[in-house]
Amino acid sequence: MLIWVFFVLICFACFACGFNPADKYYINCGSNANVTIGSQVYLADNLASKYLSSPDNILETTTSNSIPETDENGLYRNARIFKKTSKYTFSIRQKGRVWIRLYFSPFVFNSYNPTTASFSVSIPNHVLLNDFKSGSVAKKEFLVNVSSDSLVITLSPSENSFAFLNALEVVSAPDFLFTDDAQNVNPPVKFEGLLTQALQNVVRVNMGGPTVTAKNDTLGRTWEPDTKYLLDVNLAGNVSKINSVNYPPGGATDDIAPKTVYGTATKMRSEDDPNSNFNVTWDFPVDPGFQYLVRFHFCDVVSDSPNDLYFNVFLGPSNVLPDFDLTTINQNLLATAVYRDFVTSTISSSKLRVSIGPSSVKNVYPDAILNGLEIMKLNNSFGSLGGSETAPSSSGSGSKSNVGVIAGVVVGIAIILLIVGIFFYIRRKRRLERLHHSKTWVPLSVNASYTMGSKFSNGTVTSAGSDFGYRCPFVAVQEATNNFDESWVIETAEKCLADFGVDRPSMGDVLWNLEYALQLQEAVLHNDPEENSTNIIRELSPQLNNFSNDDSTTSAGQHVMSVVDDDLSGVSMSRVFSQLVKSEGR
Repeated sequence: MLIWVFFVLICFACFACGFNPADKYYINCGSNANVTIGSQVYLADNLASKYLSSPDNILETTTSNSIPETDENGLYRNARIFKKTSKYTFSIRQKGRVWIRLYFSPFVFNSYNPTTASFSVSIPNHVLLNDFKSGSVAKKEFLVNVSSDSLVITLSPSENSFAFLNALEVVSAPDFLFTDDAQNVNPPVKFEGLLTQALQNVVRVNMGGPTVTAKNDTLGRTWEPDTKYLLDVNLAGNVSKINSVNYPPGGATDDIAPKTVYGTATKMRSEDDPNSNFNVTWDFPVDPGFQYLVRFHFCDVVSDSPNDLYFNVFLGPSNVLPDFDLTTINQNLLATAVYRDFVTSTISSSKLRVSIGPSSVKNVYPDAILNGLEIMKLNNSFGSLGGSETAPSSSGSGSKSNVGVIAGVVVGIAIILLIVGIFFYIRRKRRLERLHHSKTWVPLSVNASYTMGSKFSNGTVTSAGSDFGYRCPFVAVQEATNNFDESWVIETAEKCLADFGVDRPSMGDVLWNLEYALQLQEAVLHNDPEENSTNIIRELSPQLNNFSNDDSTTSAGQHVMSVVDDDLSGVSMSRVFSQLVKSEGR
């Protein structure tokens, strides 16, 4: 028993001492003197020059009264200007989580107007700010994981612009602050991998209480009131019992959130109506396209006895903590600090809604509370917290590795384009070959020797000097021949070889068919080679009924036909087939 008590006392003493960071750097950029904020001393710019690598040395100072009166206003009166890419490098003794806090105050100095400045801030593997513009005093806080012996923070001005910085903090954070896993909202499964994520603080809110400044937080955090985020302030009430807060062994500690956060709460204003049925709701601004880690802080400082408080907690439309009972979780102890972590799916809107409301458990007075809330942005798949900008390499050498990556990408793209080009070339060649062999007829020429195809062949031609390139599509020939109807056949040599004499054509039929072929050939020659051959065949048919109307170019055909009409027996065979010797009669 004594040993257990001694162990508890030691643990309590450790917790009371709070976290002592192994690495801590505080710089008052642009200042020629140190400045003290709370218990921290921020080094003058010249005393911190060993951490900076920059081609510029432009320092700003202002005496303007426009700087907000806060505990940190001493950090906003000086600034350093960066016209070119610059780097801060810090040695890291304790690998793990590290706070990075950047302070910005865009006051005008000489020809520099920081309200128009645009720049990016990055560390190895992560982009913290991308094309950042600051129109007012701002403090940007990040929690990153450092696995090397140094941390390099790079400020990169956008094209035709510059970067500026008023103050900078790099401080170790306790590893227990955030574990590697949390509850995923949708689907409701475990989310793992938080330790490798870069986190950016979006809001840190003290529900139902005043501002908690960095000097009143063991980790130098600032907690703001929740009033401006409430959707309807008339539905919310406040309660404060700071001195009654307890931290359970193995649970929440003062480093998770101070008693000034756990000891105050925003609750349902339901005291006068036991039938109250409404939610208290907050809307918080977020950047769409990112996931968010949301931490809820609870401490039952409203109940008089255990098991009196049951309520629902909503993150967006999802009821993430239905019928939540704090006393059961804390072994029937009241006023005991508890926190719950959730990771959202990728947000598509610019607002993230949080609500609390009454439970459906019977015989319980309707009430709900929330003591504190933290929302932190998770880096996207590019390792960026500022958009689709690709995160820099962790090598730190920069240019050489970037050249290698770029060269590899270029070579890869060239190879892909070459393969695609070859593929389309082969595909086009095969397609043309198929069209040549199955869907076209070769040119008809008056100056070439050839072999005319039958209806069962492709109709090949060997030509040494074709003077035109007309091709008759196969579908056109198919239409013109009535799908190769035997009764329409004019390829005369095939019929002359029939087995039975009765199937062979008479001499008159032979000459008529040859004359028809000649007329078809000449009609194609006299027309545009690109003209539809089917139309020519249809237009030619009536012309064949009256050979006397043909012009002089067909005089040889007319002579043969007149001989046939008069008396074939009086004509020599060489004279009858004289047209077969000429290429025009084929």
